[in-house]
Amino acid sequence: MSNFWGNIGEKLNIFFLWCLDNHPGKFFGLLIGFFLALAFILLGFWQTLLLAALSGGGYYLGKCWDDGVWPTGLSEVIHRIPFWGKHKT
Repeated sequence: MSNFWGNIGEKLNIFFLWCLDNHPGKFFGLLIGFFLALAFILLGFWQTLLLAALSGGGYYLGKCWDDGVWPTGLSEVIHRIPFWGKHKT
């Protein structure tokens, strides 16, 4: 029986590699659609929308960090946040 499952795992691996080589956009689109549908079912619409927005924002900030470019408006927003532990003298 383990030989059967070993063959299935090997065939799935070959199939996924073929999909990535020949149709990467379709493959990743399918994965994203599947996980979004799963998130809608498990979390609901608004929680999934918030998760996607925060993930997109985190990706954007991480990309800016990697590129060495900081978004211009973000510095102004961060400096407007009051820090209660620090008092100006």
